[in-house]
Amino acid sequence: MKTTFGVWLGIVLLVLAPVSLARNQKAPEAEALPPGAIYRYTNPQGSMVMTHTLPEEGLYAGYEIVDAQGRVIRKVEPAPTPEQQAVMRAQREQALDAERQSQRDRELLRMYAAPDDAERARDRQIAALQLNIDYARGNITQTRSRLDQEISNAARIERSGREVPENTAVVIERYTRQINDLEAEIAQHEADIEQVRENFAPIIERLRLITGG
Repeated sequence: MKTTFGVWLGIVLLVLAPVSLARNQKAPEAEALPPGAIYRYTNPQGSMVMTHTLPEEGLYAGYEIVDAQGRVIRKVEPAPTPEQQAVMRAQREQALDAERQSQRDRELLRMYAAPDDAERARDRQIAALQLNIDYARGNITQTRSRLDQEISNAARIERSGREVPENTAVVIERYTRQINDLEAEIAQHEADIEQVRENFAPIIERLRLITGG
């Protein structure tokens, strides 16, 4: 049986972060030079470098754009290194995960104010399914009684040396099929009960965590 809570589980499960972020991360680029300007930065060895073409180390060190008179036109802060970018991506994803979880919690609390509410909803669904099971079992008892009677009648006819009517065999086959169908229906309802329990388990557990109940 499909339930709205099975759908909700799709919400409970964590959303996977896109694995292509690292591959799609654009490398930093130097700002274009105005006419007559030049890049200036300090390399890892502590030396001042002035160049018309800014290498990667200049991007990560931070640089200035200076004019022909040495005046600073613009100062550019160091670009984050690949390692720093990875840390920032991880922090962003953690923040997104936290926000997603917070949204799921709000949606959950709109459905159930406390764990007891979810437990009662679970028990109502289970009770309805159990009622179907009890009804099917009652039908099996009645149908099996009719089947036994037909089989007994057929056996008595055979013992008397007479031929069993064709209709009796048809009735026996029909009752047998009805019993099989009812047993399959019961098995499905029992499976549905287990599914309801599984669906509600994470809901109730999460409610206990966020409500302290």
